[in-house]
This record gives sequence, structure tokens and C-alpha cells, in this order.
Amino acid sequence: MSLDSAINSLVTRLEAVTKRLESVEKQLVSGGGAPSAPSHSTGGGEASSASVQEYEDLVNQFIKPYVDLSNKMGDKLVAEQASLVLAAVNAQRNLLQVASLSKKPADNVLQSLVQPTSDLMNKINGIKDSNRASKFFNQLSAVAEGIQALGWVVVSPTPGPYVADMRGGSEFYSNRILKEFKGVDQNQVDWVANFNNFLKELQAFIKKNHTTGLTWNARGGDASAVAPAPSSEGSSGGPPPPGPPPPPVVDMSGGGGGGPDMSKVFASLNQGVGVSSGLKKVTADQKTKNRTDKSSVVPATAIKEKPVTTSTGAKTTPTKPPKLALEGNKWCIENQIGNKNIVISDTELKQTIYIYRCQNSTIQVKGKVNSISMDDCKKVAVVFENLLASFEVVNCSGLEVQVTGKVPSFAIDKTSGCQLYLSKESLNVEIVSSKSSEMNVSFADANDELVEYPIPEQYKTVVKNYKLHTETVQHV
Repeated sequence: MSLDSAINSLVTRLEAVTKRLESVEKQLVSGGGAPSAPSHSTGGGEASSASVQEYEDLVNQFIKPYVDLSNKMGDKLVAEQASLVLAAVNAQRNLLQVASLSKKPADNVLQSLVQPTSDLMNKINGIKDSNRASKFFNQLSAVAEGIQALGWVVVSPTPGPYVADMRGGSEFYSNRILKEFKGVDQNQVDWVANFNNFLKELQAFIKKNHTTGLTWNARGGDASAVAPAPSSEGSSGGPPPPGPPPPPVVDMSGGGGGGPDMSKVFASLNQGVGVSSGLKKVTADQKTKNRTDKSSVVPATAIKEKPVTTSTGAKTTPTKPPKLALEGNKWCIENQIGNKNIVISDTELKQTIYIYRCQNSTIQVKGKVNSISMDDCKKVAVVFENLLASFEVVNCSGLEVQVTGKVPSFAIDKTSGCQLYLSKESLNVEIVSSKSSEMNVSFADANDELVEYPIPEQYKTVVKNYKLHTETVQHV
């Protein structure tokens, strides 16, 4: 972090401490403490609990410097997204203030309290989704992934690990930023540090103050007195998905790769008491045990009409038309389904290739390009000659990747099933993987025979001499 940024951060923290001391002094003079229930809106004029003040300190220490650095980048999308982030964390601050002064409310009141944060999160993610061609796409993606951590308020019984999962998704893109700008642009490095540190300290804050979920004041007042009126405008994320919604409380105790889609959780929660309005009464003759037309054979038509879904229940078939175009220095290959003849031959060293949401396709890249990235692809084969930087994979499954020339590194994240075929020129490649499984590497040995080795997925950690020692688990 630069000297100017460090000084600004210190001044901001001192101002926050001064403000807090003045608030405590006023309470001591008046002979009272924090009120048992809010008497007006949860604006900055209300006395805050210790935990709310701690949250405000996080915002002042990390988010405000992040917003200032975003404005210095000279990109209106990054600046706009940063202003929405500040609004989102302030909206969550208001929710924490209400929770510290109120009893846990009914679902229809809770959805009014959560909705402002949900709407802002959707807008932040929408900026990223609608500007994939932006040269600041990594910055937009890092923030869009990380801001989902604010959904911890509807996660139980362990919201802390959920924040860690969202931070991991954000760091996938922020590491790209550091790789590009470290030693080149200190503002970019400080930008990454402030946003990542906020997510890191947010997890510590939750572990300390809201270990098993959002904590409410059992002796507090009625939260409906300060709940905002429902907005007449829908969120940018669109209407809730059809069918029975998921429960408003998400159990994260079992872990998970990328965590749940919090926009759907918020959308379902926002229905309030209307969640069960579409359910029908089941009469006695409709119960399975009383039916006379039971059969153990599934009709063939039912199988044909069932849509192909992923493990999360979302349809795998892209809704957008296929795309194959050169935009500036980026080749965009998107929404290709069953296309086995995609060839990129007119390439240059400064160009990059972005493969997004393709299925059952084969892509061949000739010549030497800067880098190749794959995102949300399934059963895709890629053959390329030479790369200057790295081949990156995220959120994919069933991939086959072959290099016929030279590549410095592979980065594999949140991927299931990835087969790498290396040429002799690429045997010194560096492979970095995280949150991935079923990865294998094949290459020709000294006798020109093809050999295959799995990339370790399981590790053992022990404490030796007061330090952690980690090694891969060997199966004999």
C-alpha cells in the first residue's frame, strides 16, 4: 500500500474513533446507554452497538479507500460499481443496527430489511455480466464475486465459511489483477488489497459477533417499526424462479465449491408470506397410499420432456445465440453447442481467447496468442499451439486440453474433470489447481509411451515443531 493510501486510511480510522468517543460521551452525560429500541430511522444519528460500530470501522478502513481508488482508475464502470458497493455495505449496516436493537421479526418484515442489500448486489453483478468486453472485466468480476459475501445474513448455522467461499471466488480474478499490475501500478495493487482485506476481516467479524447466524436482540423492540417500506420497483435480478422456493435459511455446514446463488435466495425470501400462496390442499384420495393407479414404471414421455439440468438445477442450454468474433484483441467464443469445427487461425501474440458457456464442442487455436480462458463450459476439447502467458479454467466440467507447442502454466479453479495432454516442450509447465477434482495429466515418457498421472486432490496436514506440514495423501 502506498504512503498516501496508508495515511488516508489512518486518518479515516482516527475520525471513526473520535466519532465513537463523542457518542459515548453524550450518552454518559445524559446518564443513559444505548436505547432498547430505535425511535427513528437507522441513520447515522442513532447510537450504535459495539458490533455495529466494529462493522462501520471495517467500512471506513477498507471500503472507502477502495471507492477512492476506483474513482482514480478513470473507468466509469469500475467507479459506478464501487458506489453501489458502498451503498450495499451501508444497507447491511442498517440491517445490523436494526438487529442489535430489535427482536427477530417475522419473515415479511425480514424481507423488507434484506431487500435493499439484495437489490444492490444484483445491480453490482449486472454491471459485470453486461460488460464482458471491458478491459476492466477482471476488476468487475472480482467485486461481483466478492460482494455475494453480504448474503451471510441469511446463512446458518455457520455463515463465516460462506464468506470464505465468496472470497475465494473473488481472489481468482484479483490474482489476475496482481499478476498484471504488481510493480507496474500501485493503485491497482492497493485496490485489490482493500477489497480483499474487507472480505477477510468480514469473516472475522462474523465469527466474533454472529457465529451461528445474524444475531438479534432478545430484549429489543419491534423491528417492523424501522423496517423500510417495500420497494415498488423490482430488483434488477428479475422475478423469483418458478416452483417451490428454497428455504430462506441456507445450511452451509457441509461446505461446497462455490456456495449457493444468493440472488435466488434473496428473491425467494422477498416473497414474504406469499411463498406458500401457490400451494394446493392435498385431499385424502390424492395421497400416494390411497391411490389406485400407482405404477413403478416411469413413462417414456416423462423422460423425454425432462430438461437437462446441472447439479444446481439450472438449465445448461444457453439462452443467447452462438458467438465467434474478434473484439479488439480478444477472441470471444460463446454459447457454442455441438460445434466440432471451430478453428481460430488468424492469431497474433497480443490477442487473448475467451471461451464462455460452450458445450460438446471442439476448438482449435493455431499460432501463438497471449492467453486462453475458459468459463462455465462443459465437455469441450481445446487444442492449441503456443501461449505466452497461461491457460485458465474456472467453473467447467469434462474438459480435454492439448498443447502441441509450449505453455508456461495452467490455472484450474472450481472444475470437475479436466484432462491435460502435454507436449515435450511443455514438460516444465506449472499447474495450479484449487477446489477441483478428477484432474489428470498425460504426456510421452522417455520411451515415447503415453503415461497418465492424476493431480492430487487429498492432503494431510500435521503439526510439527509448532508449524503446519502438509503433504499429499498417497494411496497404495
